[in-house]
Amino acid sequence: MSTRSAGDILKELFASIKLDQRKETLFDVWPSLVGEEAAEHLRIKDIKGKTLTLETDHPGWIQVAQLRKNEILEKIRERFPDKNIDNIKISLR
Repeated sequence: MSTRSAGDILKELFASIKLDQRKETLFDVWPSLVGEEAAEHLRIKDIKGKTLTLETDHPGWIQVAQLRKNEILEKIRERFPDKNIDNIKISLR
């Protein structure tokens, strides 16, 4: 009879029921969608219905986000088609 530690048994159990695998969220991947620099200045504030609300620390980033709005929406739709996000609102902090 072999003995296994409780930790090994729990790891095996969690792996079998996939508790150790968390579903990625828009918040998790935001920097990869908009770029590291933009993610530092454009933060996700809220998601309500089909609208993503961003906040920024400088008015210039509002313009950048507006210019890239379609690109950002397309990346979100590709990665998270179930979110159905079709609008972005941007506010200044």
